[in-house]
Amino acid sequence: MTAAIGIAHDGAGGALVTGYFYGKAAFGSTSLTSRGEYDAFVMHVTASGAIDWAIQAGGVSEDTGKGIAHDGAGGALVTGYFYGEASFGSTSLISRGSYDAFVMHVTASGAIDWAIQAGGTSDDRGCGIAHDGAGGALVTGYFSGEASFGSTSLTSRGEYDVFVMHVASSGAIDWAIQAGGTSDDGGYGIASDGAGGAFMTGDFYEKASFGSTSLTSRGVQDAFVMHVTASGAIDWAIQAGGTSYDGGYGIAHDGAGGALVTGYFYGKAAFGSTSLTSRGEYDAFVMHVTASGTIDWAIQAGGKDFDEGNGIAHDGAGGALVWCQR
Repeated sequence: MTAAIGIAHDGAGGALVTGYFYGKAAFGSTSLTSRGEYDAFVMHVTASGAIDWAIQAGGVSEDTGKGIAHDGAGGALVTGYFYGEASFGSTSLISRGSYDAFVMHVTASGAIDWAIQAGGTSDDRGCGIAHDGAGGALVTGYFSGEASFGSTSLTSRGEYDVFVMHVASSGAIDWAIQAGGTSDDGGYGIASDGAGGAFMTGDFYEKASFGSTSLTSRGVQDAFVMHVTASGAIDWAIQAGGTSYDGGYGIAHDGAGGALVTGYFYGKAAFGSTSLTSRGEYDAFVMHVTASGTIDWAIQAGGKDFDEGNGIAHDGAGGALVWCQR
């Protein structure tokens, strides 16, 4: 079994892809065999559609690549999670708890030159990653209990909290922050704001703190979008949703200081001044958030079953390309 989860443009018309595989798998002319139940993979697809290299990372348990970003030089910055002892090129990491988040750098030729971990004695996962414009990465995910992010120690306020951390081009974590409340909160998508900071999205339950902003979900779970500055300060956060389950999955910079966001919602939900009602169990949404944190439009897509917006990219002309799953 093989599953692709994250994709990024390579800067030259091709793509960098990550995910996981089990057993023996073919990536073009490269054959890989997982060391455990699942291994993470990264592959490069050229502009003509050829897979010219593929690599793996992992150990004897379940290891997954979730998010990937171009490093600005033909290589990739990758995040995900691993369990137990896992190999990332010549680097061996051992999770401190059940799962730890990882970040690794893969060169343009397909070599892993560094890998780091973040987490504690519980369940911690990296989900989204963005290039910071200077060779490093902005990373989001979620953690439980007490967890270490370089020299920064964070303790979740509830079962899970959101984290955002900055990883320098050398692989050093120089800051990490958290957001959330007393329940389950997760960060899934992150995008560079073009100035060293980040837009990110995810979901939260009940009352949660995002820097100095406190939000309370209108239903079971709401989507959120927040902006984090280059120094790691949360300067605004907003919510979207209704009386049921709503969440943000994908986010992209709009090229003009704001963000394009996708995810899912159920029932009647508010996106700023726009009210949408799902046609089925879940509908996908796309919304635009301005640089100041205002939702100025939102649309939906879906039918009578389960429909979710998973990934989004700026089209270069103010619009968005969206990947939906049903």
